[in-house]
Amino acid sequence: MITLFRKIRFELMNKNKLEKPVSQVGRYLKYAFGEILLVVIGILIAIQINNSNQKRLDREALEGYLNSIAQNIDSDLKKAQKINEIRLELFPRITLINRRMASDYYQILSEVYGQNISPEYRYSVENLDFMSRAINDAWTNIYLTPDLSGFESLKNSGFLSQLQGTDLEKLLSNYYNLLEELTTLENNYNTGLQNSFEQFINADLPGTYAFFSPGIREWERELGGQLPAMVDGIIEHPSLRPIYFWPYKLIVKYENLMIKGQALHEMLVKGEKDFSKEIKQQLEQVFDEYGEAPYPKVMRNGVNPDSYNYAAASAYNNQGVNIQFLGTHMAVQFDLEPWAVAYWFLGNGVVDPNRVKDYSKFKTLRLKLRGVKGGEKIAISLKDKSNPTDGSETKVPLTLTNEWQIYDIPLSSFAPTRLEELFIVTSIIVENQACVIEVETIEFL
Repeated sequence: MITLFRKIRFELMNKNKLEKPVSQVGRYLKYAFGEILLVVIGILIAIQINNSNQKRLDREALEGYLNSIAQNIDSDLKKAQKINEIRLELFPRITLINRRMASDYYQILSEVYGQNISPEYRYSVENLDFMSRAINDAWTNIYLTPDLSGFESLKNSGFLSQLQGTDLEKLLSNYYNLLEELTTLENNYNTGLQNSFEQFINADLPGTYAFFSPGIREWERELGGQLPAMVDGIIEHPSLRPIYFWPYKLIVKYENLMIKGQALHEMLVKGEKDFSKEIKQQLEQVFDEYGEAPYPKVMRNGVNPDSYNYAAASAYNNQGVNIQFLGTHMAVQFDLEPWAVAYWFLGNGVVDPNRVKDYSKFKTLRLKLRGVKGGEKIAISLKDKSNPTDGSETKVPLTLTNEWQIYDIPLSSFAPTRLEELFIVTSIIVENQACVIEVETIEFL
């Protein structure tokens, strides 16, 4: 194009060579100006082309960093999923250690499940093997070692500023902040377990070798009457407290990490910088540990998180209900009384009607239950702070089978109970019936 302009100008200049000198000077000035203008246009076009190329290179570089982060996240989520599965399997076993040392645990096994087991079974080789394996597994440190290389490279490159103000930038920041919180908590927990192991070894308790090698020799026969005291001394030793008081918040953080990580990975793979409707729905499942909203999982695998506790009441001095954790679920034994109830409430310690949370954003109460015999008739209720303690709250009747069933109850079924201020989040009520109910899951959806 510039060559064409020059050709035209040369023709004009040649055409005007025979004109007067003054006129020719003007023509030359115009030509010079045109030449300068062409140079400027050429420079501007070159700059534009260069800028376009640079933007393309920057975009390709940013995509490269984001692809690396996506690969890192994919690897981290696989590790996190595995660790969370290990903890979800291990924590109930740890919870069961102390249960297996209680006489009422064997009472329910004998009376309900027909296992003719005496309380002395707690010192059997089989029981010692279960407890020692659980403690040994708890002492095995598990670390989440995330791959931060992609994110660190992005920060150091300066390209992170290109995402400023986008949903992707916010989610990247949230994900890696949570990852840092989680790894810090993991490290602190593992340090506590390591200290527990060292303190236990240094305590040099009698019977330790027998406890951790129950199948090698007949320790029960050899130690005779000394064995129970030795086992009790080991199980109740202060060095084991970090094992028994495991942090459920680890599970919560892993759940949040996987929700955020999966949403972030999906955005990176699709090249999206703003939340789609589907991504927003995914992120709504994240539990805000520092907010006022309640944690939706009241019980899973028979275990309650830190934010919930359970209790029982019955017509005759609250003695008609026996609740035992059996490793994967809870068994609730109801005696024949006019009424009896097992209930789950917010917080630890005593029931407090003023300790309430807002459950109005949830739509469904999910229960996974079964009856030991089948045909058990129960009722489910919730309680807000205004409900009187006379059993007049709204109840939803259920008839159980002897197979595990999931019961999804619309929360609207409990009207007029106020979901905005619940303090008892689930009650299982039995009237004039002796039965045993097994509970695995209580969850709000």
